[in-house]
Amino acid sequence: MKFFRKLLVKALGFEGYLRLVSRMYIIMVGSGRGQAKYPELFFLRRIIRPGYTCLDIGANLGYYSTFLSKLAGPTGQVLAVEPVPLFGRIWQDNVRASGVDNLTLLPFALGGENTTIEMGTPLRDGLVHHGMTKIASSAQEQYAQTYEVEMRVPDELFADLEQLHFIKCDVEGYEHQVFAHLQETIKKHKPLIQTELNGAENRRKVVEILTGLGYGVYTLSPQRTLSVCALYEIDSYQGGDFYFKPNQN
Repeated sequence: MKFFRKLLVKALGFEGYLRLVSRMYIIMVGSGRGQAKYPELFFLRRIIRPGYTCLDIGANLGYYSTFLSKLAGPTGQVLAVEPVPLFGRIWQDNVRASGVDNLTLLPFALGGENTTIEMGTPLRDGLVHHGMTKIASSAQEQYAQTYEVEMRVPDELFADLEQLHFIKCDVEGYEHQVFAHLQETIKKHKPLIQTELNGAENRRKVVEILTGLGYGVYTLSPQRTLSVCALYEIDSYQGGDFYFKPNQN
């Protein structure tokens, strides 16, 4: 499989490879295949309703954006945050497959200041890992490509949102910086939150931030329901994304 991927990149170029594999993926999940492998993506059908406003932070090539767009429908809104220009171009083409005109691309990284930063796509064992693109200073990596991008403070960026029902966040270990500067938005709207949390320190900081805002911690059970995650289970959990729901007062 790795050899085949290397051949495709060599034959098509990096952008051509990404366009091919992303379209194949979107067609596959759009037809309902892959539910066992991508349960969190298909779980969106149970939690997203027509008219919802959703944030897709770390939108990459548009997998979540496309799903969210269809579920939120023409009365809903999907704001996709993707700072890498190459990924944004492919995102624009891929989300047309949703058939719903409710998507907006925000070409920024999110963090603690309005500035310019460098991001990089890691190269590991000769393979380019586009899904692991991150702020270059956040990890010691060999990068196949780097990009200069704009960073914005999320509470400022989303200050005028009238409603917000759902946040998906996947920014490769930088989630604690995003949520640290998204607290006013979260307090105002109380959205359901789904986030990847790699790295022990990153995970602990995000849990501390969100539980401090009155959220409970959940994981997706094998029965495709949200199950309470006890605090002692958080560090060792390896089953996928975490979900955070506002506690009932």
